[in-house]
Amino acid sequence: MSTLTDRKAGHPRRRAVILAAAFVACVAGLAHAGPVPPLLASDGTRPDPSAPLVRVRDSATGRSLPAQAELQSLARADAVRQGALPSSGARLAQVAHGTYQLSVSAPGYHPLSMPLQVDGTAALPVTLWLQPQRPSVEAERRALRAVECGVCAIVSGHVYDRDSGRPLPGLRIRSERGGRATTDRDGAFELVLHASPHTTTDAEALPETTSLVIEGGGYRQALRNLALYQDSHDLILDLAHGGSPPADFGHVQLQAGTAPARAALAGAPIVAAIEAERVATDRHQALDPDDPHAVAMARELAAQAATLPVPGSIRVGTNCSGRSCTGVSVYALEDYVGRGLDDEWIASWRAASLAAGAIAYRSYGAYHVANPVNSQYDICSSTSCQVFQPGSATATVAAAAATRGVVLTRDGQSIAFSEYSAENNAWDDPSDGLSCSNPDLSCGNGRNGSPRNGWPCLSDPVGTGRGCFGHGRGMSQWGTQRWAANHGRDWLWITNHYFNNSNQPGGMRNAFLANLATATTMLDNFENGVGRFGTGPTYSGSTVGISTASTAMRTCSVRHGGTCSLHVRLVDDPGSSAAWAVRLLSGVGTPAANAPLSRTGSVGFWVYAGGSGMSVAVGIDDSDGTERSVTRAIPANRWTYVSWSLADAGQWNAWAGGNGAISASSVKLDAIWLYHANTSYDINVYIDDVQVRN
Repeated sequence: MSTLTDRKAGHPRRRAVILAAAFVACVAGLAHAGPVPPLLASDGTRPDPSAPLVRVRDSATGRSLPAQAELQSLARADAVRQGALPSSGARLAQVAHGTYQLSVSAPGYHPLSMPLQVDGTAALPVTLWLQPQRPSVEAERRALRAVECGVCAIVSGHVYDRDSGRPLPGLRIRSERGGRATTDRDGAFELVLHASPHTTTDAEALPETTSLVIEGGGYRQALRNLALYQDSHDLILDLAHGGSPPADFGHVQLQAGTAPARAALAGAPIVAAIEAERVATDRHQALDPDDPHAVAMARELAAQAATLPVPGSIRVGTNCSGRSCTGVSVYALEDYVGRGLDDEWIASWRAASLAAGAIAYRSYGAYHVANPVNSQYDICSSTSCQVFQPGSATATVAAAAATRGVVLTRDGQSIAFSEYSAENNAWDDPSDGLSCSNPDLSCGNGRNGSPRNGWPCLSDPVGTGRGCFGHGRGMSQWGTQRWAANHGRDWLWITNHYFNNSNQPGGMRNAFLANLATATTMLDNFENGVGRFGTGPTYSGSTVGISTASTAMRTCSVRHGGTCSLHVRLVDDPGSSAAWAVRLLSGVGTPAANAPLSRTGSVGFWVYAGGSGMSVAVGIDDSDGTERSVTRAIPANRWTYVSWSLADAGQWNAWAGGNGAISASSVKLDAIWLYHANTSYDINVYIDDVQVRN
């Protein structure tokens, strides 16, 4: 019997293995009965109108990309479809109703994912914009050329056929200011245009505008009211064959009294109703000073910034009328912030204003990812949400990078709804002809707020005498510029001022900064003296072109953050015709006198030059000598933050015994370098908050 049993059933251990294998095979057969369904309708299946047409594009240039795509059911882990998307795009094949995750990838780009709801309703076309892994240096070079020119604005871009996505070479582009260009084989163009000097020096000046006409080969389109910045302004343009209607690029800040108002746009009662509902919904988040738990929470958030997850992507409704849109564009969240901020803030505003704006813009977008407008997109691209166009300006991309991941929160667990509007002063100037959208002006002139809507009055003297064309809630956009330009406030101060009354929260003004996890090591802030920069500009034998009358002293009359900065006065050496190259030593040029730095971060500082033509660099003491960074041109008469990545060999050159790369695990700052053409007049340079960010 035992022999027969062994022959029929086999060894008990072997039997268990066979049964387990059979069970796995059975489950696999149930999960994948028949061939795996295709991902794309172009693979031979009938398209499903509830599954979208999908395209993939380069977010920097707009170029159409072939990509690999994967569709993952969020209900069944085994339900995965994969396929290759052609650069022309394709419609997804039929899928069962449900929630999916669509992911795309392409060599040289960061992958991107989005939630996709298939529920039987007609799906809008979807474009996923992939961010290049290596950012192009061309935009930065264009921005530097604009700065060096002094009164130049560089408008560049790429032009494509709207339907096929192919680049359009040979199109003629002309500006009303006389500029001319022709698109190359990639559809790319560049125009160098001149603007009035006051638009780059006057903190209150609105940017000048121009109109462009693009035509040739059966295509024609006019672009109106395009803002001119002393910067690189890059456009992505899709044209229809046979002609496209004129496109108005008028900035929301130039449309005074209409677009900036969030609460009650003229002629838009639906938007007003949505905003009223939003205010009513958020009132439960107001800080009640009689609630010990709420007060304790506010103190905790103010004392130590919270850490919150930030969404990786955002679905943006495009071609919108109000909140009703006909297409969807998906961006990495940080790419969205960098490319959209210039559509709400003016790119020529001070860096601290733009950085504060980036936090509000990012928080507003991230809030809508958690609270989407509808099932197909999180946020619209019109003034009914926050304005977004696919182009970019270098200054706003830099502002997004400088505040990467920083958002606002009221509870330490979720991202706050970060409201803002153009001019929040609670006074309606009867003579300015502008429509004030704040129904509650009880705070009075020189203050902003809307107590009726939960936003208590905030003393904001930079708005005094400015007619209201905002809703009084949250941040004043023009206020951020005035605090930065006229009072030297940094983005931390500006953001806290508007959203939590400088750590004195009340009502809805109780949002605090989260994700300030980037460790910043302050090397010298000049609050109590010159710090490590205790030697004169000519102390180093490497300095050429300037006189020993040049000085470096602490001053408290001009500063970026805090109360003081380092004032460097450069005086020409009449006996030298050499261009100025000033090695402003840190720690008298002795490595032992300087703080060790990790090469995983970036070293930078704020700088202000009282004249054009100045450029700066830094030197780093490395294990094999001293490396010197590439130079960065800086604009005149405004604070600019400059930095260099210690890990990027492309930003370093060999100098004294170096090898052109930061190779040691721990390095030290050797000097700040200042460069200028030889000139006979003095130049004043101010340096503040020399730091390392990891």
